[in-house]
Amino acid sequence: MRIEDLDLFHKGYFRPIDNNFITEGHEVLQRVKKVQEKYNKNDTDTFINELRDSIAGYLLGFDLVNVEKHGFDCKSSKTGNLLEVKSASFDARSWQSTFNDTTLEKAQAFKNEKVYLAQAVWKGASELLFLAYGQNERIGEFLEDKVKWFKSGHTVRSTQSIGLSDLIFKYDFRILTINKTKEEIKDLLIYKNRTFMNLRDNQILTRAEFKDISL
Repeated sequence: MRIEDLDLFHKGYFRPIDNNFITEGHEVLQRVKKVQEKYNKNDTDTFINELRDSIAGYLLGFDLVNVEKHGFDCKSSKTGNLLEVKSASFDARSWQSTFNDTTLEKAQAFKNEKVYLAQAVWKGASELLFLAYGQNERIGEFLEDKVKWFKSGHTVRSTQSIGLSDLIFKYDFRILTINKTKEEIKDLLIYKNRTFMNLRDNQILTRAEFKDISL
């Protein structure tokens, strides 16, 4: 085998393994496991994704969740409208919707008036801070251009990202608050990106204001 000092070997920040963290974390996972067994959802990544998709979909008025890997995440049995849910961590360097391995068919679907996109921002595992939601056929055009760029050999993987500020200011999305006031959410947004100082009051809705809107 080759003996070589690569830059990759020096990346990362390694600390001693914390036995208390292991014990407390394992206890939490044991409780999660019981819920997984009850609902027969034993793949943990799928379990978390389906749970978060269900929460986001429910809050936006959708009543069906996709339990398979392919297709959109939620659907309305009343309108037939579809929802794609993207999740970001509050602690991430930036909040963005990331599309992995997008196909031309999926890109073209975002040009359809039946398809909505939601960007959820979570603090920790369970606290949903807000949802940015909307639809815009220019998202489909953006994704389509990126997929064609990938297929022509310019990138290694078909991955596209749209930042939250672009969703709001370029694609006219709105923000739905969950358990915080409009002012608190706006402060969080400005703290993350001063571009959100330009956010108008009518671009943020409370759940009470949203209840009369149908997606």
